[in-house]
Amino acid sequence: MATLPARPDLDHLRRQARDLLRAARNSDAAAADRIAAVSGRLNLAAAQLAIARDYGFPSWAKLKAVVEARARDMAEQAHRFCEASIRDWSGRAVRMLAATPDLASYSFATAVVLGDADRVRRDLARDPGLVSRPDERSGFTPLHAACASRWHRLDPARADGLATVARLLLGAGADPLATAGSGGWTPLGCAVAGEANPAIARLLLERGAVPDDRDLYLAGFAGDDHVTLRMLLEHARDVARTARSALAAPISNGDIEGVRLLLAAGADPNQYADDASDPPAPVMYAAVRTGSPAAMIELLLSRGADPAAPGPDGRSPYALAVSLGQAETAEVLRSAGVETDSSAADELIAACFSGDLEAARSRVARDHELLRGLTPDQQAGALVQAGLTGNAVAAAVMLELGFALNAQGEHGATPLHIAAYAGSPDVVQLLLGRGADLEALDGEWNSTPLGWALVGSGERPRSNPAADWLRTVEVLIEAGASTSDVTLAPDDPKPPSAAVADFLRGRGIG
Repeated sequence: MATLPARPDLDHLRRQARDLLRAARNSDAAAADRIAAVSGRLNLAAAQLAIARDYGFPSWAKLKAVVEARARDMAEQAHRFCEASIRDWSGRAVRMLAATPDLASYSFATAVVLGDADRVRRDLARDPGLVSRPDERSGFTPLHAACASRWHRLDPARADGLATVARLLLGAGADPLATAGSGGWTPLGCAVAGEANPAIARLLLERGAVPDDRDLYLAGFAGDDHVTLRMLLEHARDVARTARSALAAPISNGDIEGVRLLLAAGADPNQYADDASDPPAPVMYAAVRTGSPAAMIELLLSRGADPAAPGPDGRSPYALAVSLGQAETAEVLRSAGVETDSSAADELIAACFSGDLEAARSRVARDHELLRGLTPDQQAGALVQAGLTGNAVAAAVMLELGFALNAQGEHGATPLHIAAYAGSPDVVQLLLGRGADLEALDGEWNSTPLGWALVGSGERPRSNPAADWLRTVEVLIEAGASTSDVTLAPDDPKPPSAAVADFLRGRGIG
């Protein structure tokens, strides 16, 4: 019995049936016997039945159905593979290609994202219209797909091929300025987003692409030692007017050099916009809110950032710094001559962050309404900040004063969620010891503190300089955290770190 190929071709099977019938009619005894074994007639239907039986199917209709189903499945796999090659950060595209190597040669689209320049060249020669034909689902043109492909990082050996494919597409008439997809993406934006592809970005700039504000913003997350950002700034026009949200990226990352580069290129030190606030917060307020180091504050001040412009909540950067326990930042702002306008509540929280329980108690003793005047959001915010930074001493003072233990803040997360995400085991242990809800679910992802710890171990936020996610996960599990939802699935879009995954597997979890 013959074995049906993994990628059977129905037209090829039809040709096999026609060839078999022709041979039988031309007195080929073997061919005639094959047809006679399944039918008393010598026609195409009988020949097709013989072919179907050769492959172990009871009828041509059954064989055809299987072939068509496999074709649909392969087409869907190819689509998901291209999507994973662009948008997925878990390595799913690599696993898909390893499991189904035929994806590499399946189509023009898979050749584009993999940087198969020879296949792309041949297909363009056969059908020049391919160069501008958008994908039916994403709306991306082949050039957008080549620019957005992450195979230059997934397999660095493919980087040159991807650059060659982009060059071939441009040479065949692809528009380097075209927008595509629901987000209005340009090829340059695709090349800069995520794990930037500097080689393709450089090619696009040479072909006339001009960086806009989103490109500069995305370059702030490239993680390539500012190679892409520097390149874009060399080609950007009127950065002072262009850069509306660009500063948000390096400020949110605590990236002083990125801020320095943008300001040196002309970015307005008082222009900042991001997705976190509406209306946007002033630059200095945003820098304090994101926990920027004092050196960042000093840099912004030296370039003319307004140190006193209040945020959307009406508070000054100084008052915010005090309430977040950022003593060094508060001192830098005070030295710049800003009004020290922190409230009694801000000063109470500052005393908590300093770890001075007696000073905090003294303030409460002098003003009996002070503690009751702190809203649940303020209390949760202070505990969250302690968890983010791993400040167990501050958290202990807050809890001694009676701060709300399980209050939900942004995304419906409790302080325990945040401490777990930040990899702050001492704060986690303290909160659990005071009765924090181990199985509390956040309000957006319906996830427990353990789930947040696993995600945090993979994303590695920078808020806690002494973060220890392995110990955090261990503390949560030892406290009885449920592990029933832990799968360690390879396609998890937010997987834990390898060390944490190994620890869990060692315990038979997931």
